[in-house]
Formats: sequence, structure tokens, C-alpha cells
Amino acid sequence: MASFLVSETRVSQLDALRRKDAAMMPLGTLMGFEVESVEPGAANVKMICDQRHQNVFGYTHGGTIFTLADTAIGLAHIASLSPEETGTTVESKINYLRPALGGLLRSEARCVKRGQNLSFFECDVFDERDRLIARANATMMAIRDERSAGRDVLHKVEAEPSSRKKEVL
Repeated sequence: MASFLVSETRVSQLDALRRKDAAMMPLGTLMGFEVESVEPGAANVKMICDQRHQNVFGYTHGGTIFTLADTAIGLAHIASLSPEETGTTVESKINYLRPALGGLLRSEARCVKRGQNLSFFECDVFDERDRLIARANATMMAIRDERSAGRDVLHKVEAEPSSRKKEVL
């Protein structure tokens, strides 16, 4: 796994958010996600798939699996950023390796290569029998300075005083 300069403030914000809401975001609540762990460069998210998540053949919809992996990757990336930074996905893809028939799905995201601006992540999705269902990867971008202004507050978390220098005219 890549090495990180850990931002205790961002990690504590994410921990506070997870204590308030196991899904950590409105979409996660809608999908039924439970965030098991988040740390700089790694995150584990799980969900129970039922009929709401099925495609026309009765399998878990690929979009559900991709959303689970994307969420884990996004959280792993956010945890590696400073409180003044935000992040976004530059590119993402998934390979489906076997159908998911429902039940527990678990995603494990990790940073493969950390860069100053761009980082590369992978995420494996397993079923309840610990079989690999899918592998996703994503290139993530750190956004800094004025480009992240106003977008650096996490959902449901109190904003902490910023250490950013503000330009005074």
C-alpha cells in the first residue's frame, strides 16, 4: 500500500461522520451501505443485497456493485487528503468476474500508487462466501486551494477552522 502523511483532522472528521451515520452519506443510506473502516488509503464498505438491488435476471445489478466499489475507493481517497483538500474521480472502471446472487457484499479499497495530484486505487468486491465478484480501479485527483473552497466540509460534520491562508485585498 502507498504511504501517506496522515491528517489526524480528516481522519477524526471521517470517524465522527461514521459514528453519526454508518452509511456516511445519503446515497449510502439509500443503498444500505455500512462503512466498516476508513483510514488513509484504505476503506471497507459492505451491504446486504436484496430484491431492490436486482437486475431483470434476478442477479445483483452491476450498478449496485460498482457503486459499492466506488464508495469504498472515494472514502479511501478522502481519508488520505488534508482537511483543506477535496477529491474527485478522473477515471474509473470495473471488471465483473461472477454474478452476485444477493446477500452480503463486501468491498475492500486500497491505494496502489499515491501521487501529489493523482493517485491510483483498486477495490475488490467479495460475496458472503468470500468469492471475488468484481475488481474496480480508479484514478483519483486531489483538489487544493481555491478550487476546493466551499467543498471541503464533509456531510453532517461540523467544519473546523481552516488553516488556509486567505488573500486580503
